Amino acid sequence: MNAPMQLLASLTSPYARKLRVIALELNLALPVVETAPLDDTADLLAANPLGKVPALVLADGSAIVDSRVIAAYLLAQVPGQTLLATDGPAHWHGRTTEAIADGILDAAINLRFNAAQGVTTGAWPDRQRRAIARALAALPARIGDSIAYAELCMIIACEYLDFRFPAIDWRGDQPALKELHERLTNRPSLATTRPPV
Repeated sequence: MNAPMQLLASLTSPYARKLRVIALELNLALPVVETAPLDDTADLLAANPLGKVPALVLADGSAIVDSRVIAAYLLAQVPGQTLLATDGPAHWHGRTTEAIADGILDAAINLRFNAAQGVTTGAWPDRQRRAIARALAALPARIGDSIAYAELCMIIACEYLDFRFPAIDWRGDQPALKELHERLTNRPSLATTRPPV
């Protein structure tokens, strides 16, 4: 008998958190195997030769990598789901919002890796900070009337900034994001997936 699918992930990874949130929203069982990517464990490298988390190991032992690809897979497991439209303008709006939110995460993680190497100023870190600021400024116009995939991706990105870069005042700079966060902060899928302090 095949094992159920499982997610190789770090509990502090915002990309993995997005998948955990989606699974909860869709009522999908998604066991997490806590995996430190820098350890290059055999299980992780077998699932993803890049040595990156998250990686989704399916029941047949095959794997899907990259959070956006895994997200698409999870959404496809629930026909008729309403979290993200399957086609049309609403689908591409959600996917583009996800890409912008993920871009905030990419830039923030670049800043963390640079800081770990003692690089906190210069052209590259400054470029990452500008990218974060521009992306945050672009998100309010993308907030929809209902809570869906796009809005969840936005909040995951904003909360990652709280977690790793609390000096970035996205609430003060973007009141619409602050209001969205206040509406969603107690949503079970978000409340139960916040990284350990």
